[in-house]
Amino acid sequence: MNDGRRVSAEIRLSDAAIRSAMASHVDEVRDARYPLKLRFNTRRNGGSWHLVTYQNGTAKWRKVGEWPANSAKAMIDELPRLTMESRNGEATAIGTWSNCGGVLRWYRDRALADRSLSDKRKENIKCSIDKHLLPLLGNIALDGIGRKELDEFLLWPLQRNYTLGTVRQHFAVLKKAFKQASVLRCIADDPLAGIRFSDFTDATIKPKGSSLQPKDLPMVLDAIAAAEPKEAMLLFIMLALGTRIGETRHLQWQYFDIAGKRLIIPADITKTRVEHVLPLSDWMIAVLRWYREEVAGNWLFPSVNIKAAMGSRIASASVKSVSKGDWTAHDLRKLARTCWADLGVDYMVAEQLLNHSMTKLDKAYIHTYMETQKRAAIELWHQHLIGINNPFKTKIIPRCTFKGDAVKAA
Repeated sequence: MNDGRRVSAEIRLSDAAIRSAMASHVDEVRDARYPLKLRFNTRRNGGSWHLVTYQNGTAKWRKVGEWPANSAKAMIDELPRLTMESRNGEATAIGTWSNCGGVLRWYRDRALADRSLSDKRKENIKCSIDKHLLPLLGNIALDGIGRKELDEFLLWPLQRNYTLGTVRQHFAVLKKAFKQASVLRCIADDPLAGIRFSDFTDATIKPKGSSLQPKDLPMVLDAIAAAEPKEAMLLFIMLALGTRIGETRHLQWQYFDIAGKRLIIPADITKTRVEHVLPLSDWMIAVLRWYREEVAGNWLFPSVNIKAAMGSRIASASVKSVSKGDWTAHDLRKLARTCWADLGVDYMVAEQLLNHSMTKLDKAYIHTYMETQKRAAIELWHQHLIGINNPFKTKIIPRCTFKGDAVKAA
């Protein structure tokens, strides 16, 4: 790489000495004590660190960082590791970020490209980083972040406007970003390693309560009955089957096995990334027959162009429109779970219906009769709802046929 035309100077490595050399006609600097060279860029506002080793008398250059993002002290401290990795033929570099913003933007972009994460999870990470973490911590130097800074610049400001549960979620995103960057050697060390949310507060974070109770079922069913078909069906499925809003809005007609009276939600749209099978009652199938005449295309809840599922914001807005802002989609799910308990549905059966993640002990509990028990629970629940108010009793249910594993209008 050294073409003989560059002007090189030998200095005692320090950031001050580097700045002094950059102000002169020098193109690169080195320190006789270390196998490091810093080559300045053409704009002379920074440069690239190179680890220079020799093999059979030939110099071998490897770029290992950027200056001033990586200070002279940081490079000298990392030199033993860089040299060892170079000898072992491993990737040799240290992070090029000087502040927390670099790590956060890198993790955000990485998460958005991660196909293993749900769209909802990606949206939450992006929102947390863009709206909260970057504005509060983005300009803080990597070597200047610790418990004091986290408390002063992040946790204390956030808790003024948000619940502790929400603050903890933002803290968890921050921790994950730094841990990932450290594991992948994008930064030399994780400054947040060993720091826990409990270090900042002794308060107990209570689970968020539901805005709906069993006594509210008549009101909810009345609201569904008065809603437009698409909004009514969206809310009905979440209440009748306990599904999450993300799973519900992504439903396609091909997921319904009418012959087997089942809804099979594929793993790629469930939060747990596990296929979720739910039994369908005769009532549910009758409602599906009516609704199939109300919507075109493959999706139960299509977007405007009918080529994709309804977006998350539109789905949430639909729930808010029907509920007048008094309750959410998750409140419907919580309501179903509470009512199942009141109806005597077994705890593990209810957990299976909600598709909650299971521990090894939970999995050992499951036996061959689980599907039968799930069906009995759904039948009991739907009879309970009909007994209160069938929101679709005035709807015209066209005669339909069910071909293959999809719902088709005759």
